[in-house]
Amino acid sequence: MARHALSLFIKIALFVVVMLIVAKVVPYDGLVNSITGLFDFQSANKFTHFILGEPDLEAWESLGDYFSILINTLISVPGMSAIITAYSVVTHKVSPAGVPREWASSTLRRFAKIFGFTFLFWALFRLLPYQSVFPDQTYSNFTMAAIVGFQLLLTIVCYWFITKKITTKRSLIAPARISTKL
Repeated sequence: MARHALSLFIKIALFVVVMLIVAKVVPYDGLVNSITGLFDFQSANKFTHFILGEPDLEAWESLGDYFSILINTLISVPGMSAIITAYSVVTHKVSPAGVPREWASSTLRRFAKIFGFTFLFWALFRLLPYQSVFPDQTYSNFTMAAIVGFQLLLTIVCYWFITKKITTKRSLIAPARISTKL
């Protein structure tokens, strides 16, 4: 268990480092500006309202930030997969002929995990009635940190539960397939 947690921590730290390097090295500001240029103020406001659940006074800046994070993630995930695949090749876990397949599958798997976790975080944030628990419209820094921390913890627990159920279902189905082939 501790080894699994350490491996997860190392992968998260590596992903943060790769994202920071991509943000510093790769010039994608022009791409972000061209994408946000496709939106007028009303459509930008609708887009940010859909994400936040309330009107955003700075829709243009938020829209630029959202697309910047999205593009950074779209660049960082294949980069991180390449680093981990190279590590697997060096430690002889993967044959050199299987490198492209290993890289592609790990990239797609990471994209699915990030999309699922982000969607779960967003859905729980939109569905949970935080306004009834915290009726005040202005929140202190401590209150915001507590809300985000609770939301992140709740998302991690739900994500773990979902992946555990998927793994359990898959392990129950796999022996049945093997026994029918014999």
